[in-house]
Amino acid sequence: RDALKGFDAAVCDALAVGQAISGRMASHRIGFGTHISTRITGHAQAMVRAAPLSRWVRSDYDAWDFCALAGHARAIVEGLLLFHYLTDEPESDEEWSARINVMNLNDCTRRIQVLGGFGLTEEVAAFEAQAEELRKELKANAWFVSLKEQLQRKLLTGNWPTIQSRDEQLEKLGWDREHFYSMWNMLSQYTHVLPFSVYRTEPDGRGTGLLNDTDLSYCYMVLVACTGFMTELTDKLLEWFPDAAW
Repeated sequence: RDALKGFDAAVCDALAVGQAISGRMASHRIGFGTHISTRITGHAQAMVRAAPLSRWVRSDYDAWDFCALAGHARAIVEGLLLFHYLTDEPESDEEWSARINVMNLNDCTRRIQVLGGFGLTEEVAAFEAQAEELRKELKANAWFVSLKEQLQRKLLTGNWPTIQSRDEQLEKLGWDREHFYSMWNMLSQYTHVLPFSVYRTEPDGRGTGLLNDTDLSYCYMVLVACTGFMTELTDKLLEWFPDAAW
């Protein structure tokens, strides 16, 4: 209950600040950051609603299954990494342009893959043309072509949204790499239906939705962790918009 109360308060703070800064003019970099914070807060709202004993919903019973929180917790973590990566001050306009166009190219690539599976050929052709334009812009970008050729080729596939690797992002933020990947891997096991989340299901216990020590401890752990992540997000927004602190 204490962990849920803390997370609930952190989500409310993020919502209040997000509403207070809505519609303001900001730099391109900060504007992107507020869009990412909106998606993070969306997952946080869904997570606090899914948490057992939440005041946000009324239900005939509480579902004590960690999978209800794991996917949202993972999204908050990866969203915060992208938030910091994209809002970090670039060393030049060329770096910022490269950073954005790599992400734009990744967006095009994903849309081509998704829409192509639905047979939407006209939409796919339009995104393919856009992707080629983005590749041309990147190849003409002096900062981008100064990168190692292997990295350039990797990014030009469109399969990667960021120029920095995840390990590089973790190092820059000072996050403990081993701890991050331990949490990330566990959240991934419960976001998907994998042996890790299946094998130790117990009758009337773990993995069934009934109250049990294992799911209780996992829910507690991510509520505490995500309280810290949401507070970090809100504090960053208040650095840019200090008058929203009220």
